[in-house]
Amino acid sequence: MSLVDSFQRNYQLLISKVTSRVYDLIQAGQTKEQIISVISTDQFRNAILNDSKFKASTNTLNALYLRALNDIDQFADINPQALQALAKVNQTTFITKLANDVADNVQSNLTTGILGGLSKEEVIEAMNVNLRPDQIETLVTTAINTYSASVVSLMADKLPDNTAYVYRGPIDEKTRPICLDLMSRGEMTRAEINRLYPGKFIDRGGFNCRHQWAISTARNPMHSPKAARAEAKDRGVPVG
Repeated sequence: MSLVDSFQRNYQLLISKVTSRVYDLIQAGQTKEQIISVISTDQFRNAILNDSKFKASTNTLNALYLRALNDIDQFADINPQALQALAKVNQTTFITKLANDVADNVQSNLTTGILGGLSKEEVIEAMNVNLRPDQIETLVTTAINTYSASVVSLMADKLPDNTAYVYRGPIDEKTRPICLDLMSRGEMTRAEINRLYPGKFIDRGGFNCRHQWAISTARNPMHSPKAARAEAKDRGVPVG
């Protein structure tokens, strides 16, 4: 089981456990007003965020940063403190936000469900609709890929201005038009990338992008301007 799969599983267990406990209060005879008062407290929210299995799976996602770092072609040295700082900012932006989104989802749907007289099963279904497992995977993937792109950017700062980069990654029906365009361009310096595609050296194709910039070499895996142009032509997508 992957780390993301483990997080998704613990998310499912968390919402089932918390919802069951809240509905036990109904069986115990508490009023809607009393239950809503409990759900709205910081204590209730902290209980969600500090649930042992959920918190452990959230912390484990941080191991993906080290894995991503090991997968990067490290073409320049980077200060370890800078890498740690970069990971910390990224974790706050994505992983910590994900945990808080889970807490928001639980509190919001429990409140709506209790007020609306929904069953426990209906509330759990609503939670899964509002924060689907595949959305969780997308957010984690974006977090790790953004981190990798940021590391590449730090390394690029140490290289000559005339260093050429290529855009590499899969070319298929999921590849976005912007990614086809970037790959079809072939070699570009960082200045050219920033001039023609502002912000794309780190943002790349946007949320959940599967592509990365790499130094141009004689043979660079998963980089094919010709294939990108062919795919773009088949789809009627204009590329540079």
